[in-house]
Amino acid sequence: MRASKELPSAIERIDDFKKAFQEKKPLIFLDFDGTLSPIVENHEDAEISAEMKKTVQELSKKYQVAIISGRGLEDVKDKAGIADIYYAGSHGFEISGPANFHEENDEAQEVLPAFDELEPKLKSALEDLKGVRFERKKFTLAVHYRKLKEERETEFLKMVKDCLKDFPRLNMGEGKKVVEIKPNIDWHKGKAVGFLMNKLTKDSGEMLPVFLGDDLTDEDAFQELKKEGMGILVGDHGKKSHADYSLKSVDEVQEFLQKLIKF
Repeated sequence: MRASKELPSAIERIDDFKKAFQEKKPLIFLDFDGTLSPIVENHEDAEISAEMKKTVQELSKKYQVAIISGRGLEDVKDKAGIADIYYAGSHGFEISGPANFHEENDEAQEVLPAFDELEPKLKSALEDLKGVRFERKKFTLAVHYRKLKEERETEFLKMVKDCLKDFPRLNMGEGKKVVEIKPNIDWHKGKAVGFLMNKLTKDSGEMLPVFLGDDLTDEDAFQELKKEGMGILVGDHGKKSHADYSLKSVDEVQEFLQKLIKF
């Protein structure tokens, strides 16, 4: 694992990708927030630019493309607005694609009642913390704290952990100013990548998965692909990464994707 500043630039090492793409069939996985769309103060205000949308559309005509996000499935599909590609929402717990393909994790379905019980308890426990916002998705519960005063962040995280002690079927993951509460099962963005690879080919060894993401939740995918794919960290999430390369910003993501289109 390396810090983001120690990772080579995916743009400067573009020839690595060109060579790899000649040997195997590429499958491009893209996170949404912080990768295709800049991080914004209010989660619901995130937008993909017209230029980025056009780039991803062109990319999808040449390669298999999937967007994998912590957002709910319908939310990320609506935000991206790109037809005929695969989408994995809620960190991969729900997946859709062309030809009316739709798949949901069966184990996660069984955990849904725990969210209904936890959410009101958590809201009650955190009601005195100004700047905390809840985002309920089908298979996850996100608690955003970007507007919370920094001196209260440690208190906030402890309160969430304390509430979760009574819910062993749920676990907590941390992202950029957000806590993601998910079913406590062996499933994450990396598993979703593996599922889609198996869906798209009889021999996953024929494919080269390339994953671009910016947050700690994307580390599961970077780690999963360590031996057979290429991981690209966008920006810096403050921890060491399993990624192989880096890009500095959403603008660099667009530049990199445009280079892939020209191969």
